[in-house]
Amino acid sequence: MLRINDVAQVGEERYRVLTISGSFVIWINIDSAKAFPEMVTLANIEQWVFDESLKRVDDTFSYLASVVVQQGTKAQEIRDNRHQLIAPLLVNEDIYYRNGRGPLVQARSEQTSTPKKTLYKHLRQYWQRGSIPNALLPDYSKSGAKGQKKSSSKKLGRPRKTSPGTGTTVDSAIERMFRIVIDRHYVNDKGHTMPYVHRRFTDMFETANPEVRQEDYPTVVQLRYFYEREYKKADRIRLRANRISYQKDIRPLTGTATAGVLGPGSRYEIDATIADIYLLSADRQSVIGRPTLYVVVDVVSRMVTGFYVGLENPSYVTAMSALTTSMSDKTQLCGRYGLEIIADQWPTVGIPDVILADRGELLGHQIESLEKAFGVRIENTPPYRGDAKGIVERYFRTLQAEFKPFAPGVVTGTRVRKRGGKDCRLDATLTLDDFTRIMLASILRRNQYAVLPKYDRDADMPSDMALTPLNIWNWGIQNRTGRLRTASEEALRIALLPRQKGLFVRFGCELFWCLLHIQGVIGIRLAASQRRTQGNQLACRL
Repeated sequence: MLRINDVAQVGEERYRVLTISGSFVIWINIDSAKAFPEMVTLANIEQWVFDESLKRVDDTFSYLASVVVQQGTKAQEIRDNRHQLIAPLLVNEDIYYRNGRGPLVQARSEQTSTPKKTLYKHLRQYWQRGSIPNALLPDYSKSGAKGQKKSSSKKLGRPRKTSPGTGTTVDSAIERMFRIVIDRHYVNDKGHTMPYVHRRFTDMFETANPEVRQEDYPTVVQLRYFYEREYKKADRIRLRANRISYQKDIRPLTGTATAGVLGPGSRYEIDATIADIYLLSADRQSVIGRPTLYVVVDVVSRMVTGFYVGLENPSYVTAMSALTTSMSDKTQLCGRYGLEIIADQWPTVGIPDVILADRGELLGHQIESLEKAFGVRIENTPPYRGDAKGIVERYFRTLQAEFKPFAPGVVTGTRVRKRGGKDCRLDATLTLDDFTRIMLASILRRNQYAVLPKYDRDADMPSDMALTPLNIWNWGIQNRTGRLRTASEEALRIALLPRQKGLFVRFGCELFWCLLHIQGVIGIRLAASQRRTQGNQLACRL
């Protein structure tokens, strides 16, 4: 049977139950703008149920119960004032009956100096929408004409007081000119201002409407209003920005760096940069320049799995050295520079599932041997999209920030030395081995002890686990799908060695722009290739 506040439909009418008194039910039609409470017997309701002419339906105003009204807003003030007006009437049960409702409303009208029509309107709204305070909220959703253009035969807006002329109403022809000049001069990466666009519009409007006085031309305010109304804010930002800058710096982020990565070893990121420091030769007698720093980082754990420091420019050969380090045991490397560690302190030994690089050294045929031999997938980022591998890009700044305050010869400020400025090359005191030892110690410290405060902790990660790269790596190996695969270091080095086509000549083999004598070449593997008239060409792998 029906309960208080239920909504029932009888025929085409919907009713809300206000109260049940004895054998009678008092309800109100929620679809009528002139409805008052009506009384019906329980016997009639029971008969309508048996005749299937009465059924319970969903309450269309149920959402009002969950509406959160901010304190101090206009809507909250209107709701409370309305409820305060009718609150004394609601506590009296005579308000539901026609004979008692009139005197009660009359007395309340005289007491508050409020028209009876207003009180009846508030009572009806309160009853029809669920008998809750939020039922008295104003219908702001019905105000105005959202998404519709205002049309009028006379010019809209405040009349001019100081400027001459009366202005012009913006019709469809003017809007078409607005759109043409905006699309042509404003919604691009040329950086034109709105006044410049308005001057282009003025030239077009003057040609099409020679009879209109200049003071009545559409203003730049009307042009800007049209632009803000017709172009969404997201589109305005996207269209005004350079495509590369938008993709890199402005576009909304829809995920995190670890999205779609299963566990440690799923994806490595590799990149190179020129370190901000000048180094000396081994005898400390001359400046040899700034070194190249390669870093390989695991995406899930943020652990630096490998690195390389050298004087060569970024190339496949230097990337090959960094990748070899990232996939092999690092204990001997650390021991070479006086740092004694055990394998558990740097456990990143194995071949990853994916290697992500930019469109540089790994975009070519040289890396194909590693792909085919071990099934590694090589991914390359789009041009000018360093944000696609933001983890390794950020590590360059993080690693260099640790030695910059202490190491001499650091490049600071502008790289162009001004007149009278200090030459940072004169302060250089570190050699290549010294700098490599510093970077190695910094990487070991970060891998083991650096806490990642902004790491996206998974729901099943222990809340008391310190988010260091080593802890995340070990936890991921135990609780996630570890993607590292073992391989012998010898096979890995052979797969990474650069390949080049060689040419047999009379005195030996031409390879890598050098002439190798056959008698002195040991350990060269030759794979038969197609023959040409000048000689037998062979693909050699050193």
